[in-house]
Amino acid sequence: MRLLTRSAGLQASQGGRLMQSEVTDFRNRCVVLSAHRSICVGLPFDNSFLESWPTNVHSDADFARLVSVAYRLWRESWKLDIGFLIGNRRSGAAYEFDQLVYNLRTAAQHTDNRGAEDRSQRWLRDACAGRDPETRDDWHQCGTLLMKSLNAAVEVLNQKAAIVRRDQTRRANWQAKVGESPEAAITKVAADLGLRLSMHQRKEQSRRITNQWKNYVLRPGEAAADALADLAERSLVSRMDPLPCDYLDVLDELRVLGSRDAVPALHLAHAVAEITGASGEDFLKQLGATWASLRG
Repeated sequence: MRLLTRSAGLQASQGGRLMQSEVTDFRNRCVVLSAHRSICVGLPFDNSFLESWPTNVHSDADFARLVSVAYRLWRESWKLDIGFLIGNRRSGAAYEFDQLVYNLRTAAQHTDNRGAEDRSQRWLRDACAGRDPETRDDWHQCGTLLMKSLNAAVEVLNQKAAIVRRDQTRRANWQAKVGESPEAAITKVAADLGLRLSMHQRKEQSRRITNQWKNYVLRPGEAAADALADLAERSLVSRMDPLPCDYLDVLDELRVLGSRDAVPALHLAHAVAEITGASGEDFLKQLGATWASLRG
């Protein structure tokens, strides 16, 4: 019995060292990435999160904490920088980690995404040689493999950032990308449009614009502030009140049911309804007249 206990303790110790080695590598990579950002953008990353980064995983709860901090770092704190460096690429270590941490976190915190739950369970079983993780060593293995995946992803960021450093235009684009605030753009454009947004609406619009902005690629000569304002304008204008009638009544009235003109016709219907405040037959009459005048 004493021999078995000593062996188990040795395995746990080795597993812990493997995990800690990955964390050490991660810290070093973060320092390098922050240096790249400082040169290109003018500001380094705030690496204070490294002080409390989990260094060991012994249980389901420990693993959940590691997943949570990795998710917040990758998909929240670094999202604009990652969006610029990686863009819309759907392959490679960075994309694979992005999908992995999304599935693990979604499966742990939500119950309405069966796909994420299945992918998370499959990854955990693969990490533990085909069985569900149960022991301390199992969770050590899961934590270590997650850190390996994160390290591979950060290494890709470092490689991309090193390339950007050597190109003045790309450095300027990176700075522009992270220097503009989606929240500020929403506030400014909403004021220009005379819209009064609730706190919930403002947060929802900011979340939507941020998700679009993180993967947006600036065209040559395009100003980041103008591009972001354009995204904000399109998002805010898409907010529509209900039509005063069934949408089929509109399509029938304008005789565009099933045609390519159906969508533009509905856009116009919403605009006429909002401007005139009309309803019933009066609304359809004004809509028909406006449509006819535009069609010439």
